[in-house]
Amino acid sequence: MSLTFTSNSLSAQVIERTLPKEWNSLAKGARFKDRFLLMKGSNLSSDTWGTASVKPRFTDNGIEDRIWSYWGGNIVKADDGLYHLMVCGWLESSPKGHMEWPNSYVFNTVSDNPTGPFKLRNMIGKGHNPEVYRLKDNRYVLYVIGGRYVSDNLSGNWEYGEFNFDARDRRIIEGLSNLSFARREDGSFVMVCRGGGIWISRDGLSTYRQITDRRVYPDVDGRFEDPVIWRDHIQYHMIVNDWLGRIAWYLRSKDGISWVVDPGEAYTPGIAVHEDGQMEDWFKFERIKILQDRYGRAIQANFAVIDTLKQEDKPHDNHSSKNIGIPLNPGLLLTISDKGPITDKTKQIR
Repeated sequence: MSLTFTSNSLSAQVIERTLPKEWNSLAKGARFKDRFLLMKGSNLSSDTWGTASVKPRFTDNGIEDRIWSYWGGNIVKADDGLYHLMVCGWLESSPKGHMEWPNSYVFNTVSDNPTGPFKLRNMIGKGHNPEVYRLKDNRYVLYVIGGRYVSDNLSGNWEYGEFNFDARDRRIIEGLSNLSFARREDGSFVMVCRGGGIWISRDGLSTYRQITDRRVYPDVDGRFEDPVIWRDHIQYHMIVNDWLGRIAWYLRSKDGISWVVDPGEAYTPGIAVHEDGQMEDWFKFERIKILQDRYGRAIQANFAVIDTLKQEDKPHDNHSSKNIGIPLNPGLLLTISDKGPITDKTKQIR
Protein backbone atom coordinates (compact mmCIF):
# COMPACT_ATOMS: atom_id res chain seq x y z
CA MET A 1 0.00 0.00 0.00
CA SER A 2 1.25 3.52 -0.70
CA LEU A 3 0.14 6.83 0.74
CA THR A 4 0.44 9.79 -1.60
CA PHE A 5 0.64 13.38 -0.34
CA THR A 6 -0.01 16.17 -2.82
CA SER A 7 0.46 19.91 -2.41
CA ASN A 8 0.03 22.17 -5.45
CA SER A 9 2.39 20.60 -7.99
CA LEU A 10 4.19 18.58 -5.33
CA SER A 11 3.72 14.83 -5.08
CA ALA A 12 5.63 12.63 -2.64
CA GLN A 13 5.17 9.05 -1.54
CA VAL A 14 5.47 7.07 1.63
CA ILE A 15 5.34 3.31 1.20
CA GLU A 16 3.93 0.97 3.84
CA ARG A 17 6.31 -1.99 3.78
CA THR A 18 5.24 -5.59 4.25
CA LEU A 19 7.24 -6.73 7.26
CA PRO A 20 8.39 -10.29 7.97
CA LYS A 21 5.57 -12.28 9.57
CA GLU A 22 7.86 -13.67 12.26
CA TRP A 23 8.26 -10.16 13.64
CA ASN A 24 4.67 -10.38 14.90
CA SER A 25 5.68 -13.07 17.41
CA LEU A 26 8.66 -11.21 18.88
CA ALA A 27 8.53 -10.73 22.64
CA LYS A 28 8.74 -7.30 24.20
CA GLY A 29 12.39 -6.31 24.33
CA ALA A 30 13.45 -8.32 21.29
CA ARG A 31 13.49 -5.32 18.96
CA PHE A 32 16.07 -2.56 19.12
CA LYS A 33 13.04 -0.26 19.06
CA ASP A 34 12.11 -1.57 22.52
CA ARG A 35 15.24 0.01 23.97
CA PHE A 36 13.89 3.54 23.54
CA LEU A 37 13.01 5.13 26.88
CA LEU A 38 10.82 8.13 27.66
CA MET A 39 11.97 11.53 26.47
CA LYS A 40 13.50 13.98 28.92
CA GLY A 41 12.87 17.69 29.18
CA SER A 42 11.44 20.34 31.49
CA ASN A 43 10.08 23.03 29.15
CA LEU A 44 6.86 21.58 27.72
CA SER A 45 5.49 24.21 25.37
CA SER A 46 3.07 24.79 22.50
CA ASP A 47 4.40 28.30 21.89
CA THR A 48 6.66 27.20 19.07
CA TRP A 49 6.60 26.23 15.41
CA GLY A 50 5.19 22.96 14.16
CA THR A 51 2.00 21.08 13.41
CA ALA A 52 -0.38 20.08 16.17
CA SER A 53 1.09 16.56 16.11
CA VAL A 54 4.38 17.80 17.63
CA LYS A 55 2.88 20.13 20.25
CA PRO A 56 3.17 20.49 23.12
CA ARG A 57 6.77 19.28 23.12
CA PHE A 58 10.00 19.58 25.07
CA THR A 59 11.56 22.62 23.43
CA ASP A 60 14.61 22.14 25.66
CA ASN A 61 15.26 18.64 24.33
CA GLY A 62 18.06 18.68 21.75
CA ILE A 63 18.30 21.96 19.89
CA GLU A 64 15.71 24.18 18.24
CA ASP A 65 14.90 27.85 17.70
CA ARG A 66 13.00 30.04 15.26
CA ILE A 67 16.09 31.33 13.44
CA TRP A 68 17.78 28.12 12.32
CA SER A 69 16.44 24.84 10.96
CA TYR A 70 18.66 22.12 12.42
CA TRP A 71 19.24 18.64 11.03
CA GLY A 72 21.69 15.78 11.64
CA GLY A 73 24.53 15.60 14.14
CA ASN A 74 26.13 13.50 16.86
CA ILE A 75 27.21 13.99 20.47
CA VAL A 76 30.54 13.42 22.15
CA LYS A 77 31.43 14.10 25.77
CA ALA A 78 34.61 16.17 25.71
CA ASP A 79 37.46 16.70 28.14
CA ASP A 80 35.74 19.89 29.38
CA GLY A 81 33.00 17.71 30.89
CA LEU A 82 30.37 19.07 28.51
CA TYR A 83 28.37 17.28 25.87
CA HIS A 84 29.07 18.62 22.39
CA LEU A 85 26.42 18.18 19.70
CA MET A 86 28.01 18.81 16.31
CA VAL A 87 24.94 19.62 14.24
CA CYS A 88 24.18 21.17 10.87
CA GLY A 89 21.57 23.79 10.05
CA TRP A 90 20.47 26.60 7.76
CA LEU A 91 18.45 29.78 8.18
CA GLU A 92 14.73 29.05 8.46
CA SER A 93 14.16 32.15 6.32
CA SER A 94 16.19 30.74 3.41
CA PRO A 95 14.25 31.19 0.13
CA LYS A 96 14.39 27.45 -0.56
CA GLY A 97 13.15 26.45 2.89
CA HIS A 98 14.27 22.93 3.80
CA MET A 99 15.77 22.55 0.33
CA GLU A 100 18.51 24.94 1.46
CA TRP A 101 20.18 21.94 3.15
CA PRO A 102 23.05 21.63 0.58
CA ASN A 103 24.25 25.02 1.85
CA SER A 104 24.06 24.20 5.54
CA TYR A 105 26.60 25.11 8.21
CA VAL A 106 28.02 22.96 11.00
CA PHE A 107 27.77 24.22 14.58
CA ASN A 108 29.48 23.19 17.80
CA THR A 109 26.74 23.30 20.45
CA VAL A 110 27.13 22.42 24.11
CA SER A 111 25.08 21.26 27.09
CA ASP A 112 25.80 19.97 30.58
CA ASN A 113 23.60 16.93 29.93
CA PRO A 114 23.09 14.73 26.86
CA THR A 115 19.45 15.61 26.19
CA GLY A 116 19.97 19.37 26.14
CA PRO A 117 19.15 22.11 25.71
CA PHE A 118 22.18 22.60 23.48
CA LYS A 119 23.42 26.14 22.95
CA LEU A 120 25.55 27.46 20.10
CA ARG A 121 29.22 27.87 21.00
CA ASN A 122 30.79 28.40 17.58
CA MET A 123 30.22 27.86 13.88
CA ILE A 124 32.79 25.52 12.32
CA GLY A 125 32.10 26.02 8.62
CA LYS A 126 30.06 24.80 5.69
CA GLY A 127 28.92 21.20 5.64
CA HIS A 128 26.02 18.78 5.92
CA ASN A 129 25.25 15.60 7.87
CA PRO A 130 28.26 15.83 10.21
CA GLU A 131 29.67 13.03 12.33
CA VAL A 132 32.55 13.64 14.71
CA TYR A 133 34.93 10.98 16.02
CA ARG A 134 38.21 10.94 17.94
CA LEU A 135 41.48 9.52 16.68
CA LYS A 136 43.94 7.47 18.70
CA ASP A 137 46.14 10.58 19.04
CA ASN A 138 43.13 12.44 20.56
CA ARG A 139 42.53 14.73 17.60
CA TYR A 140 38.96 15.09 16.40
CA VAL A 141 37.76 14.43 12.86
CA LEU A 142 34.48 16.00 11.80
CA TYR A 143 33.08 14.37 8.67
CA VAL A 144 30.75 16.32 6.38
CA ILE A 145 29.47 15.34 2.95
CA GLY A 146 32.37 15.82 0.54
CA GLY A 147 35.08 16.49 3.12
CA ARG A 148 36.21 16.62 6.73
CA TYR A 149 37.55 19.00 9.37
CA VAL A 150 40.35 18.19 11.84
CA SER A 151 41.04 19.86 15.19
CA ASP A 152 42.80 19.29 18.51
CA ASN A 153 39.86 20.86 20.35
CA LEU A 154 36.13 20.77 19.68
CA SER A 155 35.93 24.48 20.46
CA GLY A 156 39.18 25.35 18.68
CA ASN A 157 40.21 25.96 15.10
CA TRP A 158 39.27 23.38 12.46
CA GLU A 159 41.26 22.66 9.32
CA TYR A 160 39.26 21.55 6.29
CA GLY A 161 40.42 18.81 3.93
CA GLU A 162 39.19 15.80 1.99
CA PHE A 163 39.38 12.07 2.59
CA ASN A 164 41.17 9.78 0.17
CA PHE A 165 39.30 6.65 -0.95
CA ASP A 166 40.55 3.51 -2.66
CA ALA A 167 37.71 1.37 -4.02
CA ARG A 168 40.20 -1.42 -4.83
CA ASP A 169 38.51 -2.16 -8.18
CA ARG A 170 35.17 -2.65 -6.44
CA ARG A 171 31.97 -0.88 -7.40
CA ILE A 172 31.02 2.03 -5.17
CA ILE A 173 27.33 1.73 -4.35
CA GLU A 174 25.37 5.00 -4.48
CA GLY A 175 28.43 7.21 -4.12
CA LEU A 176 30.40 8.27 -1.07
CA SER A 177 28.01 10.25 1.12
CA ASN A 178 26.41 9.96 4.55
CA LEU A 179 29.41 8.11 5.94
CA SER A 180 29.56 6.70 9.48
CA PHE A 181 32.66 5.62 11.40
CA ALA A 182 33.69 3.38 14.31
CA ARG A 183 37.07 2.97 15.94
CA ARG A 184 38.40 -0.58 15.98
CA GLU A 185 40.30 -2.20 18.85
CA ASP A 186 43.69 -1.57 17.22
CA GLY A 187 43.04 2.13 16.57
CA SER A 188 42.11 1.72 12.92
CA PHE A 189 38.64 2.73 11.73
CA VAL A 190 35.80 1.03 9.91
CA MET A 191 33.42 3.11 7.80
CA VAL A 192 30.10 2.35 6.14
CA CYS A 193 28.95 4.45 3.20
CA ARG A 194 25.38 5.25 2.22
CA GLY A 195 25.29 2.35 -0.23
CA GLY A 196 26.28 -0.18 2.43
CA GLY A 197 29.93 -0.75 1.51
CA ILE A 198 32.50 -1.32 4.26
CA TRP A 199 35.79 0.60 4.24
CA ILE A 200 38.87 0.51 6.50
CA SER A 201 41.42 3.22 7.35
CA ARG A 202 44.67 2.54 9.18
CA ASP A 203 44.19 5.48 11.56
CA GLY A 204 40.87 7.16 10.69
CA LEU A 205 42.46 9.92 8.63
CA SER A 206 44.56 8.05 6.09
CA THR A 207 43.07 6.46 2.95
CA TYR A 208 39.85 4.50 3.39
CA ARG A 209 39.97 1.26 1.37
CA GLN A 210 36.84 -0.64 0.39
CA ILE A 211 36.74 -4.18 1.78
CA THR A 212 33.37 -5.49 0.59
CA ASP A 213 32.14 -5.97 -2.98
CA ARG A 214 28.41 -5.70 -2.19
CA ARG A 215 26.19 -3.92 0.29
CA VAL A 216 25.84 -5.39 3.78
CA TYR A 217 22.27 -4.14 4.25
CA PRO A 218 19.26 -6.46 4.60
CA ASP A 219 18.39 -8.27 1.39
CA VAL A 220 14.97 -6.66 1.11
CA ASP A 221 13.29 -3.95 -0.93
CA GLY A 222 14.22 -0.63 0.64
CA ARG A 223 15.49 2.86 -0.08
CA PHE A 224 18.36 2.76 2.38
CA GLU A 225 20.27 5.75 3.72
CA ASP A 226 21.62 7.23 6.95
CA PRO A 227 23.61 4.24 8.22
CA VAL A 228 25.18 4.58 11.65
CA ILE A 229 27.86 2.23 12.96
CA TRP A 230 29.34 1.88 16.45
CA ARG A 231 31.37 -0.61 18.48
CA ASP A 232 30.97 -1.59 22.10
CA HIS A 233 33.19 -3.87 24.22
CA ILE A 234 31.75 -6.97 22.51
CA GLN A 235 30.74 -6.31 18.89
CA TYR A 236 29.83 -3.84 16.17
CA HIS A 237 26.33 -2.49 15.61
CA MET A 238 24.64 -0.82 12.66
CA ILE A 239 21.27 0.79 11.99
CA VAL A 240 20.16 1.79 8.50
CA ASN A 241 16.99 3.64 7.57
CA ASP A 242 14.56 2.86 4.75
CA TRP A 243 13.48 6.46 4.23
CA LEU A 244 10.62 5.65 1.86
CA GLY A 245 9.15 3.00 4.12
CA ARG A 246 9.95 5.00 7.28
CA ILE A 247 11.38 1.93 8.99
CA ALA A 248 14.92 1.18 10.14
CA TRP A 249 16.84 -2.11 10.43
CA TYR A 250 19.35 -3.24 13.07
CA LEU A 251 22.43 -5.36 12.29
CA ARG A 252 25.31 -6.82 14.33
CA SER A 253 28.83 -7.95 13.49
CA LYS A 254 31.82 -9.40 15.30
CA ASP A 255 34.40 -7.93 12.93
CA GLY A 256 32.59 -4.98 11.31
CA ILE A 257 32.72 -6.64 7.89
CA SER A 258 30.31 -9.61 7.96
CA TRP A 259 26.88 -8.62 9.28
CA VAL A 260 23.72 -10.37 10.45
CA VAL A 261 20.27 -8.77 10.58
CA ASP A 262 18.41 -8.85 13.89
CA PRO A 263 14.62 -9.28 13.65
CA GLY A 264 12.36 -6.38 14.50
CA GLU A 265 12.31 -2.68 13.77
CA ALA A 266 15.26 -0.58 14.90
CA TYR A 267 12.99 2.46 15.06
CA THR A 268 9.84 3.88 13.48
CA PRO A 269 7.85 7.10 13.92
CA GLY A 270 6.16 7.10 17.32
CA ILE A 271 9.21 6.60 19.57
CA ALA A 272 9.28 10.15 20.97
CA VAL A 273 7.03 9.64 24.01
CA HIS A 274 6.73 11.63 27.25
CA GLU A 275 6.21 10.23 30.74
CA ASP A 276 2.47 11.01 30.62
CA GLY A 277 2.06 9.17 27.31
CA GLN A 278 2.05 12.33 25.18
CA MET A 279 3.81 11.72 21.87
CA GLU A 280 5.85 14.04 19.69
CA ASP A 281 4.60 12.61 16.41
CA TRP A 282 7.30 13.82 14.04
CA PHE A 283 6.69 13.06 10.38
CA LYS A 284 10.27 11.93 9.76
CA PHE A 285 12.99 10.53 12.01
CA GLU A 286 16.30 10.59 10.11
CA ARG A 287 20.07 10.78 10.62
CA ILE A 288 20.17 8.62 13.75
CA LYS A 289 23.39 8.94 15.74
CA ILE A 290 24.41 7.08 18.89
CA LEU A 291 25.87 8.39 22.15
CA GLN A 292 27.91 5.74 23.95
CA ASP A 293 29.04 5.26 27.53
CA ARG A 294 32.59 4.34 28.54
CA TYR A 295 31.91 0.68 27.74
CA GLY A 296 30.69 1.57 24.28
CA ARG A 297 27.06 0.82 25.07
CA ALA A 298 24.42 2.88 23.28
CA ILE A 299 22.79 5.16 25.87
CA GLN A 300 21.05 7.74 23.66
CA ALA A 301 19.87 8.11 20.08
CA ASN A 302 19.79 11.50 18.39
CA PHE A 303 17.59 12.19 15.39
CA ALA A 304 16.97 14.89 12.85
CA VAL A 305 13.19 15.36 12.87
CA ILE A 306 10.75 17.40 10.81
CA ASP A 307 7.04 18.00 11.30
CA THR A 308 6.01 17.69 7.64
CA LEU A 309 7.20 16.70 4.19
CA LYS A 310 10.56 18.31 3.50
CA GLN A 311 9.23 20.09 0.41
CA GLU A 312 6.42 21.58 2.51
CA ASP A 313 8.88 23.39 4.82
CA LYS A 314 8.97 26.90 3.34
CA PRO A 315 10.67 30.11 4.55
CA HIS A 316 8.89 32.14 7.24
CA ASP A 317 6.27 29.43 7.81
CA ASN A 318 5.16 27.32 10.77
CA HIS A 319 7.28 24.31 9.77
CA SER A 320 10.91 23.54 10.57
CA SER A 321 13.26 20.83 11.80
CA LYS A 322 15.36 20.17 14.89
CA ASN A 323 17.60 17.57 16.51
CA ILE A 324 16.24 15.56 19.43
CA GLY A 325 17.72 13.06 21.89
CA ILE A 326 15.95 9.96 23.22
CA PRO A 327 17.55 7.89 26.02
CA LEU A 328 18.19 4.19 25.41
CA ASN A 329 18.19 1.25 27.77
CA PRO A 330 21.89 0.27 27.68
CA GLY A 331 21.24 -3.31 28.77
CA LEU A 332 22.97 -5.28 31.48
CA LEU A 333 26.72 -5.21 31.94
CA LEU A 334 28.03 -8.50 33.31
CA THR A 335 31.57 -9.16 34.49
CA ILE A 336 32.93 -12.68 34.99
CA SER A 337 35.30 -12.80 37.95
CA ASP A 338 36.34 -16.44 37.43
CA LYS A 339 39.72 -16.69 35.74
CA GLY A 340 39.43 -20.25 34.45
CA PRO A 341 37.84 -21.26 31.14
CA ILE A 342 34.11 -21.99 31.01
CA THR A 343 33.36 -25.50 29.71
CA ASP A 344 30.44 -27.94 29.66
CA LYS A 345 31.65 -29.18 33.05
CA THR A 346 31.41 -25.75 34.68
CA LYS A 347 28.79 -25.88 37.45
CA GLN A 348 28.93 -22.27 38.61
CA ILE A 349 29.96 -19.02 36.98
CA ARG A 350 30.91 -16.03 39.11
